[in-house]
Amino acid sequence: MPSISEVRSLPTPIPTPTPVRLGTSVLFGLGVAALSTSLPRGVQVATMVLCIGVGVALIFTHPYRQRIRSYLEERGMEYRTRAGMLMPLFPVWLALMLAPVTAPAALWATALLGLATFGWMWLVFPHVDGTRMLAYVDQADTV
Repeated sequence: MPSISEVRSLPTPIPTPTPVRLGTSVLFGLGVAALSTSLPRGVQVATMVLCIGVGVALIFTHPYRQRIRSYLEERGMEYRTRAGMLMPLFPVWLALMLAPVTAPAALWATALLGLATFGWMWLVFPHVDGTRMLAYVDQADTV
């Protein structure tokens, strides 16, 4: 089994563009944090749906997705969502489910929840959008 330093040393051939990673992380953080505010429940939910929806749209409409598709197809692989790409989103889903329980939270708690969600999304984003997986494509028989 390779060591962590060996695994991390593999370069990602198509890195996630910073505006996509930053924008989506911020939007997901705002979406989760909105559910812990003192706003009316309808406004909370509308804000959350808008933020998460725009974040997902930002991922799937950016041109780098076509570069990922081309990269995989050149190597004879299918471009599709895999379970490993969705697993890092579980803590965000859990935060979305638990945030309304804390409402109305203090401003510092809402900010902390949004910041924690932002930080998690920033950290795992290359795994969620599939760009980190590309580092291992040439080493594996199948992805």
